[in-house]
Amino acid sequence: MGNNITLITGLILLSFMNPVKKMDRVVINELFYDPIGIDSGCFIELIGPPGLSLNGYYLIGINGGNGQQYFLIDLNGYKIPQDGFFVVAQDESVINADMINTGADLQNGPDNLELWFEDKKMDSVGYGDFSNAIFTGEGSPALDLTGCSIGRRPDGLDTNNNSVDFVGLKNPSPGMPNSPIDVVINKKSIKTWGKLKYGNL
Repeated sequence: MGNNITLITGLILLSFMNPVKKMDRVVINELFYDPIGIDSGCFIELIGPPGLSLNGYYLIGINGGNGQQYFLIDLNGYKIPQDGFFVVAQDESVINADMINTGADLQNGPDNLELWFEDKKMDSVGYGDFSNAIFTGEGSPALDLTGCSIGRRPDGLDTNNNSVDFVGLKNPSPGMPNSPIDVVINKKSIKTWGKLKYGNL
């Protein structure tokens, strides 16, 4: 009986530690767009099925002020690495970068990032105060934070509501699982998201 409990516990822990294997599509997983000081080291992280070709995929930045596209990053020729994370980096200072493109330095909020496959929008994230802006994200906007990235909790979870799916991460983690510690909720820092329930933001 003891061995069975150990095995079950191990499987449960693996399911939390390795959510990538459950992914059946590509989504935006983490954004770092407003570091303290000069913008450097910004990135866009996608998560998806390992080995999936990104031919036909592209990222679009949508200006929250006027709803206009201000950049496009073509992902043709790339694929999701075996760890499940694909990182588009602003510059070479970003660890685990799979692609370098200055477009990864997104505008501060209110702003939007969209992921498209051919002519279909697959995912979108809006962050900031959209009371006088154009929101193209999902549900309600995520927080707009300086010095923190915003990332899904846990990795890859998509309820189609940015304010629920994304939290502030004090330690940006390009190409790595989002850490469940040092999380920013409603601009207050807490040490874990383990007891947080969806919708309590």
